[in-house]
Amino acid sequence: MYLKEIILRFYKILIFRCKKKIDLDLQTLDIKSLNKLFNHFGTDKGTEVINPYAKNSNNFDKKLIGHGYGDFYESHLDIFKNIKIKILEIGTWKGASVAAFFHYFNKAEIFCIDKNFKFKFKSKRIKFYNCNTENLSDIVKLEKYFTKKNVSYFDVIIDDGSHNYSDMLNNFKNFFKKIKPGGYYIVEDFNHYKIHPSYVNDSPNGALDMEEIFQHIEKRAYFKSEILNKDFQSFCFKNISSIKVYKGIQKFSYIAFLKRND
Repeated sequence: MYLKEIILRFYKILIFRCKKKIDLDLQTLDIKSLNKLFNHFGTDKGTEVINPYAKNSNNFDKKLIGHGYGDFYESHLDIFKNIKIKILEIGTWKGASVAAFFHYFNKAEIFCIDKNFKFKFKSKRIKFYNCNTENLSDIVKLEKYFTKKNVSYFDVIIDDGSHNYSDMLNNFKNFFKKIKPGGYYIVEDFNHYKIHPSYVNDSPNGALDMEEIFQHIEKRAYFKSEILNKDFQSFCFKNISSIKVYKGIQKFSYIAFLKRND
């Protein structure tokens, strides 16, 4: 079974590397709004996109109203628009949001990780790495990859991964310390596990909801958690200057911006 998995992975990597990618370095777009860029590339971070999840070709032309996160991103991250920064997005799928960020943050180096090999863009400023953040061995390999690339910290980290409760907390624990002073750790769709039937609510009985965890961190109040221990909570108390939570368009559209102290 293990040999079969190795062969399958090798096959996926080979196909991924051979498949033609869209070269963003060759594109010139006169689109200033991040929301319009989201809509242009078809990420559900925008307000209205062609349904990227349609499995039936008859549904490709049907509109999917997105989350409407563009204005929230701009209000916090506009300061980074024209400077050299490093962005990490966890959960990139085909890369629509990465393409939008590429054009909006015109000097950013963007690292993207996903457990699938569906990423369809390329650029000198984009680094894709196949990683399943639910797998500890993959996390170890990712750390070695960052070391190889001489990357220790990011200005912005976006968790748009599985949206399952434990995965969001583990990502927070594993990646928040990589935020530079003055940077942002962003958690998208953090209520999906409670509301959306496609996601897993694996929170233990009596565990705080994500928004309650954010509230406790803002109040510097320790809380019980099987994943976020007291040392990590203390680190958050000392290093998070603000947490802003916003409601998007859909009933399950919630996004949080955690700012690290300057």
